[in-house]
Amino acid sequence: MVNLFRLLGLPDPAKPSEQVLRGPRTADPGPQNNDSFHDLGKEIWSERTHKLIDEPERYVHYIKPDDLHRLNLDGMAQNLARGDMLLADLGSLTHMPTQQDVCRRKIQTLGEQNGLPIFALNESDTLLMIAGLNMRVDTEKHMLGVAQWSQLSENQA
Repeated sequence: MVNLFRLLGLPDPAKPSEQVLRGPRTADPGPQNNDSFHDLGKEIWSERTHKLIDEPERYVHYIKPDDLHRLNLDGMAQNLARGDMLLADLGSLTHMPTQQDVCRRKIQTLGEQNGLPIFALNESDTLLMIAGLNMRVDTEKHMLGVAQWSQLSENQA
C-alpha cells in the first residue's frame, strides 16, 4: 500500500516525531546565541553582500530650492551626461509662482543644453524630471528604464 503522507511530502503521523530541544525563551526579540538562523545584521554578512554587489554607475539626484529659493544646478550637466537622473521638486515654491517659473526655466535650459527632454511628474508641474543620457522613458506606459528600445519585447513596445 502506498504511504499517502510520504507521497505528498508530509510527515507520517504513525512514526514518533523527534522533540526539538529549545532553550529558555526570553523577552528579547533579537537573535539569541543558540538560534538556528543567521543574524544578517552581523558584520560578516554585510561584508559578503558588499563584495557581491557592484557599485552603482547611475544615480538619482533630488534637488529642491534652498533657503534663498534658488536651485543649485552646478555640475548637473556632467551628471546627466553620465546617465544620472535629476528630480527637481519645486513644491516649496507654490506660494511664489514667479520664482517657481525662474527655477523651471533653469531646469529647461539645463535639459536643452544636454539635448534631454524634461518631464513633469505631477499636474501642478512642481516635480520635474530629466532622464540622463541613454535612459529611456516610455511616455505611453509610463515606464522608466535603461534598456535600449531594441531590447524590449513586442508586448512592451
